[in-house]
Amino acid sequence: MNFKRVLNNAGLTKIELAFLYGVSRQTIHTWAAGGLPRAGSYTERMATVITRALNGALDKRILPLGPMSRDMRLVRVGKMAMTLQSMKPAPKS
Repeated sequence: MNFKRVLNNAGLTKIELAFLYGVSRQTIHTWAAGGLPRAGSYTERMATVITRALNGALDKRILPLGPMSRDMRLVRVGKMAMTLQSMKPAPKS
């Protein structure tokens, strides 16, 4: 999971990342400090899939988001969250 790349390059706040991952802001802070989810847990499997998708968005230059109004940004992040959270979790390892 290359969460550090997403954290450093996606141009998203920790609150926005928490919304995208479906976790609390405090969880994002914990992950940023190196405390990743328990191996094999549903949260870890979903975080893996979401991180992979966000890294793909970075590769395709979809992220970081360009300049826009606060309301438009909220709508964009909301749509991203719906898409990301509807993905299937990574298989159990």
